[in-house]
Amino acid sequence: MKDTSLRHLFPFFQHANNAELIYFDNAATTQKPQSVLANIHDYYVFKNANVHRSSFALANQTTADFEDARAYVQQFIGAQQKEQIVFTKGATESINLVAKSLAEIDFPAGGRILLSATEHHANIVPWQVLADKKNLQIDVIPIDQSGVWDLEKGLALLTEKTCIVALALVSNALGSIQPVEPFLVKAKALNAISLIDAAQAVAHLCIDVTKLDCDFLVFSGHKAFAPTGTGVLYGKQKALEKLPVFLTGGEMVKTVDFHSTTYQPSPLKFEAGTPHIEGILALKEALAFIDNHRSQIIQHETALIDYLLTQIKIIPEVSVYGDLENRIATLSFTVTGQDSQDIGILLAEKGIGLRVGHHCAMPMMKALNILGTIRVSLSCYNTFAEIDFFIAQLKAAIHQLQQPDATHVNHQDNSSKTSIASESRPILSDAKQATPLTDSIKSARGWDQVFRQIMLAGKTLARLAETNKTPDSEVFGCESQVWLVCQTSPSNRLIFEVDASSKIVRGLLAIILEPIQNQTAEFVLAFDYKLYLSEIQLDRHLSESRGNGLAAVIEKIQDYAKKHG
Repeated sequence: MKDTSLRHLFPFFQHANNAELIYFDNAATTQKPQSVLANIHDYYVFKNANVHRSSFALANQTTADFEDARAYVQQFIGAQQKEQIVFTKGATESINLVAKSLAEIDFPAGGRILLSATEHHANIVPWQVLADKKNLQIDVIPIDQSGVWDLEKGLALLTEKTCIVALALVSNALGSIQPVEPFLVKAKALNAISLIDAAQAVAHLCIDVTKLDCDFLVFSGHKAFAPTGTGVLYGKQKALEKLPVFLTGGEMVKTVDFHSTTYQPSPLKFEAGTPHIEGILALKEALAFIDNHRSQIIQHETALIDYLLTQIKIIPEVSVYGDLENRIATLSFTVTGQDSQDIGILLAEKGIGLRVGHHCAMPMMKALNILGTIRVSLSCYNTFAEIDFFIAQLKAAIHQLQQPDATHVNHQDNSSKTSIASESRPILSDAKQATPLTDSIKSARGWDQVFRQIMLAGKTLARLAETNKTPDSEVFGCESQVWLVCQTSPSNRLIFEVDASSKIVRGLLAIILEPIQNQTAEFVLAFDYKLYLSEIQLDRHLSESRGNGLAAVIEKIQDYAKKHG
């Protein structure tokens, strides 16, 4: 199949360390084209001066370039004037700017805020804070079992009591292009304030704020080939004028004395302090990159997602979520009978970088009655060959995880599963001393064998009773759901019980617990977990997030030891 990607324009993929990486996490952040990187370099070599302050030639030119970037953003999203463009650190700050500013405005009694069940946490939490402060109620557009909005029920929630409508144009978790237009039309008719989160849309769709006719629109630069720490808040002129100031400080003021202060008009009144100058100049270059390659980007990404959908539908265990017809090049799915975290771990070992979990959309996952999904988010530099490799590795991962439970660890059987009643383990003197599970890990050759031994280690753990899976026993900070409980034996030793939704994580937990099970609190506190994982060479198979998850478990183990010591 002909390669129509723009991969050759992105130096990231030319570097030896990244040449084999399959980067399918573009909804989290995109790589940067050479033109953007060159722009950042040129700023610091030729243009480094502050803006809106000094009157010498270099500062004047940099200020002019900065305002040219504002004008380019205006044109890119179809705004009527550049003063409607406020620069921020990202979509999250933009939403918070609006929500916190609105907290200074009075709302009628019984007012309501309309969100959708598919919103990112960044478009939920700021409105919760506002609702609590102003005594407003939140309504939620419901979704069906695939995560698609129920349009009829959602529109029925938008009434004369609705004060604010805040919706994402594209779901970050599902990739669905949401039907926001009828909500915006009705919101305008009812004089409700409307905000559109375009963070996931800006790199994939043509955005026209005049046609959308929303009061506010936000997006982040880093999801559209620009640097991190760059973002945009668009607002209708009257809407921006009504907002009180958000942050105060230098450059957003007209006059200051110790009795009163007057402020600049929008957008400067919302841009206190020195802005992310080089980032904003590079944002213009990133948007120009999209403009210059718009047709090729759309055609290539459309072909990619269509091909991925065709290939993944062949796998019987896969369930795809979201609107399959109206979507960007992002696909979210689960595998029947398997924890998504296990799939993600196996794919990561094959050099496939994608996102697994709730994707900062916990309420949506709860509405779908799932713990999370596997998300493949594509961009213009991804290729059909990468999709082929991904599909092959996904099938292989499913096959590995479906291996029958009849296989046992060679040194144990079901009668030796760790439980609250077992007190027969030997006392170990230090982290280097061999144990049955560690022996099996150290003797394994290659990741596939290591994985197999980890999976078998998990089978040595008795499953935790559902009554013990409480908020107090849950360990937060792990990639999968983990629960840990501890009791003291008659001989004053600590006995741990642990469980996890992920088979692989459960195996890792069994390995962590083996040397400390039935030991004294003093031993558990003194045990060198880092050295232990290094000695059995498991540390190299732990991603930072997975390592942090085990660190959270170890911290809870030590908390129990301190309590019982």
